[in-house]
Amino acid sequence: MTTAPLSGTDFSPLLRTDFTDDAAWRTLLDDIDKSWLTVMDDPAHEGFSPDRLLALVPDGSWYPVLVVADRDTFRGEERTLLLVDVREEPGRTFRAAVPDAFDSALGNLAIDNQTFDDYLASGSLGEDGVYRLHERHRQALAALRGAADPQGAPAFASVRGRVPGPGNQSR
Repeated sequence: MTTAPLSGTDFSPLLRTDFTDDAAWRTLLDDIDKSWLTVMDDPAHEGFSPDRLLALVPDGSWYPVLVVADRDTFRGEERTLLLVDVREEPGRTFRAAVPDAFDSALGNLAIDNQTFDDYLASGSLGEDGVYRLHERHRQALAALRGAADPQGAPAFASVRGRVPGPGNQSR
């Protein structure tokens, strides 16, 4: 069966390839920031591998990664989404924990603040290949959220020390 190419979009597609639990899918969508995503909930993609999904990427696409909600996303206690490299070395993958680490990874990849190489070579992935926020990163985010002004506008916060993550390694 031939599947049409993915629609042209500047945002990374979130492709659902597992259709066994609609409630878990809806919860996942509620738990992530979809600002950098185009959600594609098409049963025609059921069971697709990363390579098969990559074959659907249109020439000249701008998005850095495909985001895949696959069987592993919904099976484990910890939900993770599979990120598939589209730009640098198509087909490389890592997983990001939902919601906090995923939002951070996708945002950084979308604005080219970080690259796939940064995540894969930085030591920021767990032994299981999953990117999770380090406690220091969580503290920095909490400080930023707590520094909002009374009208809710974000403000800058000062956090002592380095925040671990891709690109923030000691030299």
